[in-house]
Amino acid sequence: MNSLFQKKSMNDISKSQWKFDKNQYGKFTPSRCDGISMEEENKLRSDGIQFIKNISVWLRLKHQTIATATTYFHRFFMRCSFKDYTQHDIGAAATFLATKTTEHPRIIDYVAVACARVIRRDNNFYDADEFTKWIKIIINKEKVLAEKICFDFDVDLPHIHVVDFLENSSDIIITEKKKIILIRMASLIISQTYNHPFCLYYTSKEIASSVLYISHKYIGLPVNENPLLGPTLWGIMESDVYAVHKCINDIFNTYPTPPRLKKVDNGLRDDNPLTNVVIIFDDDHYATATLRDETST
Repeated sequence: MNSLFQKKSMNDISKSQWKFDKNQYGKFTPSRCDGISMEEENKLRSDGIQFIKNISVWLRLKHQTIATATTYFHRFFMRCSFKDYTQHDIGAAATFLATKTTEHPRIIDYVAVACARVIRRDNNFYDADEFTKWIKIIINKEKVLAEKICFDFDVDLPHIHVVDFLENSSDIIITEKKKIILIRMASLIISQTYNHPFCLYYTSKEIASSVLYISHKYIGLPVNENPLLGPTLWGIMESDVYAVHKCINDIFNTYPTPPRLKKVDNGLRDDNPLTNVVIIFDDDHYATATLRDETST
């Protein structure tokens, strides 16, 4: 019993050390202390995450590995400044480390080649000296990265909760084709969140709840918003509805023309921010044309 309590306590401590509020991020990151503005840090983070995604495509990495690498990256720069480390060096190290911790290993030589070719924007680029330089960078920065994230390699990922909800918890009967569309839609949105420090503000279940809510609404599938009528999506996911509401708005704000949540007046007083809500998509390019076409068939 004591062992179980101790294990749960350690897990809670591990999760809480990586949870920050926006005020902390806006004013007190290491980069901010070095005079780097929040706007500039956001750009550097986004560029670093895109670098991870690009080399991951070259290395044919799975979603779990990419997501884990992006989380390591965001956590690292809550302990270190962009003034001291470049987004590309840490991105390369985070990717290599994630291939090992998620048990999808890649030879360091291949990772080095991927980094060099992505940076050069040339899939046929070949320079043994530059490849060797990248190998040295990855080896050196991987050690620093592991130390700065306190060797806390386990990452709770949103997409795992999305799939689990759709397979085991959802009380909505939908066709297999609709389920595939829903998962694809959710995956697109989750992938977009990685370019921003959402994993520092919200739990993986809060992000998963937000993504599922948006996906259901966009595709036109029903989702229970009223706890009096049965379990809500965020209730099943053990998420705070107000945190989910904030996360949805933050996700929307990452797009050039943000969609909007609009509460429909049904004549009843309701403090739940996600009850009787519709999403207004001012920009129909929010989802891909393929998704839109498949959804309508």
